[in-house]
Amino acid sequence: MYNKKEIRQMIDDYKWMKNIIDSQVYDYESTSIAQYGYQSAMPKAKGGTSNKVLVKVIDRSRALRKYDYLIQKIAFIDEYGEYITNERDYHILQLLKQRESHIRIMSIMDLSRDSFYKRIKDIVNILYNMQKDDKTD
Repeated sequence: MYNKKEIRQMIDDYKWMKNIIDSQVYDYESTSIAQYGYQSAMPKAKGGTSNKVLVKVIDRSRALRKYDYLIQKIAFIDEYGEYITNERDYHILQLLKQRESHIRIMSIMDLSRDSFYKRIKDIVNILYNMQKDDKTD
């Protein structure tokens, strides 16, 4: 269960988290040793395990945990964002997810600064309350 501050941060971070998942950055890891270029002349690490498969499994496990955590955060915003019934709030959330600047969103939606931030607070409250309601059911 996320608190309101975490939910607000997830909305702000939505775009880059989605980009990380879409780029599949964790799927292209390599444990090969450099054979060419300046990397091949650099000293090799000592004291670690020489089992490349074990190293790969451990690294991949760690990366997949982080990857799954990002997926959970994105899924949370997507799932509970559907509970927003106010059209303006829904579109503000979509624009925030696309990482539009606050000034641009205020201009597009014709909102004052106070009204805009009140709506963001309302969006966070809706997501928080729907999450709480789902946990009690």
